[in-house]
Amino acid sequence: MKNKYYLYILPLCAIFLFNGKKYDESVIERIHLNVNICVEGQECGEVAMIADTGTASKGTKLYAGCIACHGAKGEGGIGPSFKGQKSDYIAAALNEYKNNIERGPQSALMYAQAAALSDSDIKELSKYIVTL
Repeated sequence: MKNKYYLYILPLCAIFLFNGKKYDESVIERIHLNVNICVEGQECGEVAMIADTGTASKGTKLYAGCIACHGAKGEGGIGPSFKGQKSDYIAAALNEYKNNIERGPQSALMYAQAAALSDSDIKELSKYIVTL
């Protein structure tokens, strides 16, 4: 009789131990991006330039945090390209990430980024991205 309980308990333990949460956390911890944002007027070398944040739009300022993964022109890299996307699609994606809804294999990378955005930020950022 005791052996039958082990047949039920062992799979349940495996489910709790390997539920994926630990993996998501370890992925986030292992990613260390060394990003240098170059502001217009500074010596930059061969890096992408963004406008001076003192006069830039809110969307431009917010996008500075996206460049490392999505590229200066939204061409993609670590993250997907924004080319051809509409602002409604981008806003919906950011809202899903903000609510920890998985959209793909790298969704966990976006959860903290989107959580820091207000509804107004999401609107401004999505409107800016389609202009890239």
